[in-house]
Amino acid sequence: MSKNKVPLAEGLFTWPSDQPKLIGSKCKVCGTPAFPKSPYCTNPDCEKKTENVEVIELGNKATLYTYAVQAYPMPEPFKMDPFEPFPLGMLDFPEGLRILGMLTTDQVEIGMEMEMTTRTLYSDDENEYITWAWKPAQ
Repeated sequence: MSKNKVPLAEGLFTWPSDQPKLIGSKCKVCGTPAFPKSPYCTNPDCEKKTENVEVIELGNKATLYTYAVQAYPMPEPFKMDPFEPFPLGMLDFPEGLRILGMLTTDQVEIGMEMEMTTRTLYSDDENEYITWAWKPAQ
């Protein structure tokens, strides 16, 4: 029997989706983007009014800024069972954000275009818990 694939946490990325995207926010006044989405503008020089912020989907492609191998378990909610070291990348988004995410391979080069996908972190009797991840773009 197939398990349900469910996001590790709701509201971080579009799911279900053939082309998942991270969900962020953007200030309608100053244009400052944020991930994860924020109810207020994250720019300290801008007004803190919820009506000034809109929810946006970030692009599904980004550029690899840098990467390393994560050799120790990450804190909750990013539980991985069993834990095994994995490549972790910092990616530059066209929207002006730099976001950390798991990579599907360590066969990457700084500056290469990456595409969002998902990967399973752990499972229980009913579900596979997934998070966003990045693979080299086709």
